[in-house]
Amino acid sequence: MILSLIVYTGTAAIMAWLGAHVSRREQRLKTSGGGELPFASWEILAAILIYVAVSSVRWLTSWDYNMYYGYFVSMQSLGDYSRENFEPGFALITNAMARAGCHFSIYFAFWAITQIGLLFYALRHRKVLLPWLALCIFMGPYYIFWMGFVRQSVVECLFVLMIELIVRRKFWYYLLLSLVAISIHKMCVLFLPLYLVPLIRVPKARPWMAYALIALCFVLGSFPQWIQWIFDRIGSIAQVLGYGHYYRLFMSNDLEYAFRVAIGPARLFPLFTCLLIIWYYPSIRKMFSHDRYLPALFRFSVVYIAYINLLANTTQYLIRPGELMRSCFLVMVCFLLHYLWKERKWIPLAAVAFLNFYYVYYEIAKAFIAPRSIYTPELYHTFLF
Repeated sequence: MILSLIVYTGTAAIMAWLGAHVSRREQRLKTSGGGELPFASWEILAAILIYVAVSSVRWLTSWDYNMYYGYFVSMQSLGDYSRENFEPGFALITNAMARAGCHFSIYFAFWAITQIGLLFYALRHRKVLLPWLALCIFMGPYYIFWMGFVRQSVVECLFVLMIELIVRRKFWYYLLLSLVAISIHKMCVLFLPLYLVPLIRVPKARPWMAYALIALCFVLGSFPQWIQWIFDRIGSIAQVLGYGHYYRLFMSNDLEYAFRVAIGPARLFPLFTCLLIIWYYPSIRKMFSHDRYLPALFRFSVVYIAYINLLANTTQYLIRPGELMRSCFLVMVCFLLHYLWKERKWIPLAAVAFLNFYYVYYEIAKAFIAPRSIYTPELYHTFLF
């Protein structure tokens, strides 16, 4: 437990300091008539290296992590692995690194640098968000999730970068990156319809409209029996998204376990955060009036919260597609935190910080008091000692 507290808090603090340092240095440069600092500034490179170092030696992080570890080691020792339905891009990288004799920590370091590198690059023109990003990643649910669901976390971070292509109407580049993402995770076929989300014309945004959408999804999600009939028709869709082997979970006679009352901090705190984002969004928009990226990010964040609340009481495999927008919400939270900090709105800032920084400590305490097994993803394990 002590190791987990030190690693999470220490890494978050160091990366946040590096982000604040590069942001202040860039602001001083702009004030004196200069331009932006390059993405490859020493602070950003140091933050990425720290993230990768902490992530590459992490051990026993979840069932999925150990699955990837087993496939990688199996490829090295046997020249093959038992799972045949990995996407071609992911399989190609895994095979190449395994056959090259890389240590498994190098393999996981590659995915870690891809995660954080994509996210940092997406915010290369928004360096003021980097301190908040580090704090949210390590103190919120993101890092623990990323370390387990390797493929999905990579494409989530890629999607944050791809929003720029939507805003700039670069469809063919967007399509190319979508194909790359599909080669990592089949679920990314959903990137194609998501391209339309920021482009759909809607009446002038009113907070009550977003509140009404989320309230409706929350109520419907609390009584999910209406979704029963979908399970009998979702098999083909599950196959396309790479979940064909989970088809039994969508069969009507297996639904007894799926519908549950899921309501607790993990569901309510992102919901409360989103309500605050909606409330302060007009002011955030004024602060970042030059940034065309922000409205699209806001829209994806609202859709994400609406989606996960709509399906919160079903199976995880239905929630998973909506989580492609999880990192959009992460960045939108950073916009909110920065706005509240700059405007010295201390009470709302403290509330948002609590709602988003509680998670890792809450989960560490639960895992320490009542560990479920050695595969305890909330705690930090390392193979070094």
